[in-house]
Amino acid sequence: MEQNPHQIQPGPMDDPANPMVLFHDAGGTIYPYFRLADLQRPLYGVSNSRSEQGGHWPHGFRQMGVVYAHLVKSIIPSGNIILGGWSLGGSLAMEVASRLMQLPQYTVQGVILIDSVFLSKAVKARAPTNLDEFIAGFKFPPQMPEIVSVQAKQCVLHSYEAQRGWKPPPLSSRPHAVLLRATERINPDTMDVHFLDCARDSNYLGWEECDPSFIVACLDVPGNHFTLFDSPNNEIITRQIQHAISILTERQR
Repeated sequence: MEQNPHQIQPGPMDDPANPMVLFHDAGGTIYPYFRLADLQRPLYGVSNSRSEQGGHWPHGFRQMGVVYAHLVKSIIPSGNIILGGWSLGGSLAMEVASRLMQLPQYTVQGVILIDSVFLSKAVKARAPTNLDEFIAGFKFPPQMPEIVSVQAKQCVLHSYEAQRGWKPPPLSSRPHAVLLRATERINPDTMDVHFLDCARDSNYLGWEECDPSFIVACLDVPGNHFTLFDSPNNEIITRQIQHAISILTERQR
């Protein structure tokens, strides 16, 4: 998967719909998005372009936003566009969207936050400080090649550090968004609450700490944070993404 962005779905040839770009998770990969059913539109995935360097970005999220905005422009030079991402990818989508919204050739129709937990003070306080414990809290696709798995584990650490210091764009620079929320917890049978579930009871998954008024709808999806794309959940999350797209595009009319 050397091409970046990578086309995941071509979309129908006879009735082209507005393209969608999904950004990588903390592990830097776009593997989960290949499990989505047909979204009836061109779908691209942006992976961490510094995975071979351990996913380290010297200037954090802002630098990622600049680079990824250029990557989007390389495949979609103008027009309507929808951005999104799972987990950390949702925050990346917000950062990139704020940059594309400044360009006259684009209309960002919105962002889809796929169980993207905002790193609020409560979430940060719950996150493990031991590196081994932190990595152990993440689940990686079993089909992932070993070399990619090693890179993904390194990326998780650097991505988390980059996201810790990130502040969302000003409200005036944020697109409308739809938040998809997992309905289950990662460790339901234990008292040990995973740090990504600290805001699970919040309607906005922690985004209320930075004014969630840009989120126009919240939709539930079955599974926990790491099983959203597993069968049969992948069929349902596909339908909810399609629903989210409809909500966002209707607001543009």
